Amino acid sequence: MTPSMFARQPLALRMTVIVLIVALILMWVDSKNPEWFKPLRNTSHAAKQPIYEFSLLPSHAKYWVSGRTQSKEALRRENVQLKSQLILAQAQLQQQDYILAQNARLKGILSTSTSEQYDLNLAQVIGTDSNVLKQIVVLNKGAKNGVRVGQTVIDEAGILGQIITVYPNTSRLMLITDEQQSVSVMIKRTGQRAIVSGEGLPTSLHLNYVFKSSDVRVGDELISSGLGGRIPAGYPVGRVNRIKNTQADNFRSIEVAPAANFIDNNFVLILQDKLQEQTQNEPIEADNDSPLLLPAVNDKADIHEPS
Repeated sequence: MTPSMFARQPLALRMTVIVLIVALILMWVDSKNPEWFKPLRNTSHAAKQPIYEFSLLPSHAKYWVSGRTQSKEALRRENVQLKSQLILAQAQLQQQDYILAQNARLKGILSTSTSEQYDLNLAQVIGTDSNVLKQIVVLNKGAKNGVRVGQTVIDEAGILGQIITVYPNTSRLMLITDEQQSVSVMIKRTGQRAIVSGEGLPTSLHLNYVFKSSDVRVGDELISSGLGGRIPAGYPVGRVNRIKNTQADNFRSIEVAPAANFIDNNFVLILQDKLQEQTQNEPIEADNDSPLLLPAVNDKADIHEPS
């Protein structure tokens, strides 16, 4: 006699319970011994790279069609090269504005780094992280291109975040808009220091630890102060967008509009220290909650046209 549908349900339920138990055991083992599963994670990430590249096909097709309609393939290449040069020039101007502001206020010499200490490596955003709760994107440059954990990433307008994981051909960038990220900043107009934290949204940051008596105005520009050594000083972080006095404590609730473009930014610049020696090209991982600043590299990474 053929078993009914109801007779097969207990077997499916048992299989589900067994699979869940096995999954929990593997998660527990991985939390205790993460090195055991590290080769599997590296292989899994490498397997995703063709998917990222495939997702860029519509964008490549758009540029190709545009070049065909203009009957000049060289025109598209020239536009990409000019855009790269523009990003480089605007990034260098960020440091010049910072130095001029410091001299005007006669505050003395602030511990900062000039643009001559860094190579600017142009990278392309090729995907987002699988965890939708994290503000993480994937770049098409990795250890083979001199990318290291802790390197700061900017665009033509300001700071984007830091590299938290590096693979041979790709890397993962955690944006400063992530809830786990904070940046030490300085109000450009007054020189007052504070902390900017992410809120998990690409359009908003929050300025912390500012007393109600502090001289902060809507429109004030915030730049990185360099305290802690994680992020170089002098790069724009955002502008004060809204100020609200709360009744709960002596601090203000200040909303900040980010300076960098976190929504549709296709190209970014990785700051690579010229003074450090290149380390071995192996995947390096860091805790997503607290990125580490490791030695950068010495090989020059000039602006190249993305392939």
